[in-house]
Amino acid sequence: MLNYRRLPLSALRAFEAAARHLSFTKAANELSVTQAAVSRHILTLEDHLDTQLFNRGNQKVSLSPAGQELFEAATLSLAHIAAAFDSVKRGQKARRLTVGMPMSFATLFMSHRIGDFVANNPEVDLHLVSLERSPAPATDGFDVSVVMGYLARPGFTATELFGEEVFPVCSRSYQTHSPRILTPEDLVNEVLLVMDDQHWSAYPWSPFDWVHWLGQFGISSDFKRVITFNNYPTMMQSVIRGYGIGLGWRHLVSDYLKEGTLIRPLNESYLTGRKHHLVIPDTAIEREDVQIFRNWLLTQVADLNPVPQLDINAGPVAPSQVSAERPSLPSA
Repeated sequence: MLNYRRLPLSALRAFEAAARHLSFTKAANELSVTQAAVSRHILTLEDHLDTQLFNRGNQKVSLSPAGQELFEAATLSLAHIAAAFDSVKRGQKARRLTVGMPMSFATLFMSHRIGDFVANNPEVDLHLVSLERSPAPATDGFDVSVVMGYLARPGFTATELFGEEVFPVCSRSYQTHSPRILTPEDLVNEVLLVMDDQHWSAYPWSPFDWVHWLGQFGISSDFKRVITFNNYPTMMQSVIRGYGIGLGWRHLVSDYLKEGTLIRPLNESYLTGRKHHLVIPDTAIEREDVQIFRNWLLTQVADLNPVPQLDINAGPVAPSQVSAERPSLPSA
């Protein structure tokens, strides 16, 4: 068991504020302390972790890869703690809303947004549960579940959230050292990061990795170098740090693409035909907090589906406008 008493929690709070504002001064104003106090807290954390959390410039600061990883975890954890404090303060008058989802979705997508939900919906007593698998609505007992695929069953209402689109992603630093990636075939000479069988065994779908993605373009899997992981968020942190190229699922990497942390070295992408759904028990669907979260999440995922593709039989089109379908992949 981890010794939580040794964690520098006050320093972690200062770090979260500084990372959110990307400013020690603004963090100090928010926490009603001096800038020097915030700086000391950050140095305490960096000494504790033996790594640099901020890149310090003359006029501004930015998060290092380690800082970005800690910020995502701190945001999600502090949101949970804030929700628990609010619940206790209200004397447990409100019913808790439990939301289950795969860990990758919670870490790479939800952690960027949960602070906004909590800030704008203080009346909702939210409890997020992240799993190393897809939730099972019939047995897990969540009020709301984000599910990979879904087999309809009586007593539950499912709403499609988005389909899966998969494409290569890497950091700008990696692309700088490998500028000759012009076609999918060029990828076989690069360092490719991939998920292992242990990761896929926890999910209802067959594996989809570089063998499958490159196979859609008629390319064999004669890779020069592969690094294997069993945890997708960990793999993506390695991609961000420039260790290689990974397969990015649009719903998991969209925020990193928008902010420029990740880039697409190629325009080609692939639609797996798999769908993610929001599943709610009929006994909970009329609850106000359930409807608030459902409507909020539908707004958040509105731009995750690929734009309508051009008819490839109508004439030549740019690679970025073509995504192949693979309906033979199983859906759960």
